[in-house]
Amino acid sequence: MARSLKTSAPKVAAPRIGWDDLRYALALHRTGTFAAAANRLRVDPTTVGRRIALLESQVGARLFERRQEGCTSTEAGISLVGRAERMEAEALALERELTGADERLSGTVRVAATEFIAARFIAPHVSRFAARYPNVSLVLVCSQHTADLARREADVAVRLTRPREPDVVARRIWNIELALFASKSYLAERGRPRLTASDLKRHDAIVFAPTRAFANENAWLEQRLAGARVVLRSDSVATVHNACAAGAGLGLLSRLVAERDPSLVFIAPADGLEPRSLWQAVHQDVAKAPRIRAVMDFLREILTAETP
Repeated sequence: MARSLKTSAPKVAAPRIGWDDLRYALALHRTGTFAAAANRLRVDPTTVGRRIALLESQVGARLFERRQEGCTSTEAGISLVGRAERMEAEALALERELTGADERLSGTVRVAATEFIAARFIAPHVSRFAARYPNVSLVLVCSQHTADLARREADVAVRLTRPREPDVVARRIWNIELALFASKSYLAERGRPRLTASDLKRHDAIVFAPTRAFANENAWLEQRLAGARVVLRSDSVATVHNACAAGAGLGLLSRLVAERDPSLVFIAPADGLEPRSLWQAVHQDVAKAPRIRAVMDFLREILTAETP
């Protein structure tokens, strides 16, 4: 009697998801749009859309809801992102550990700073740094965005706010005293402001963009310069300084910088406004690496030399 043969369905291989695929999901989850994710990953939005669609096909689930205003993670997407973030944290911890254990005084060090700090205080000394440390290359990352040191967005950061992240070692470099200034050309045309409600109506003001980073400064300016015409708002300290020096109006500037500019005239102190501080920050895992220590020491040297 012939024996019946059982046939089984062919085994389907589980989808192989690589770390590179997960980076796209993390970027889209964190930014909310294909364009912003593409900017973070330094690719075009079409690539992000294609990679997310491929990832969804691999896992057999919809990971993001696409809407006109942006993308939001589905339950499956949130689950995947949670696991991906744990993988990312382990990979970053390993990277920081290896960097911290590297005893060579060579390699690349990424320094995050605002454009103003980088251009005014760091860039003029790069040639001296290169002569002192010929095997260490600097990368200056200039942005208003606060670099995430745990994610290795930078090795060292120079910030205008005190770092609060866990495992980040911070050191204050100096206090930044602000004051009202105007250019000589502006005062020649408009006269020196008396800072009264009636007098300010004939004056122009330069203020900061309405962001949380400048909330205290803008609140002070709104009260102190009430009545003045606002001619410019900017989230760039360098732009505010340059516009003020060019005669655009009254500006709230760093005394350390403005008092060295012969085109600017001191108008009034920023009484009642808490001074900002300049901080140097580094993640504790990489702080002892020779190349990073060299950069930190050099930055502290050149920045403290700028104080009166």
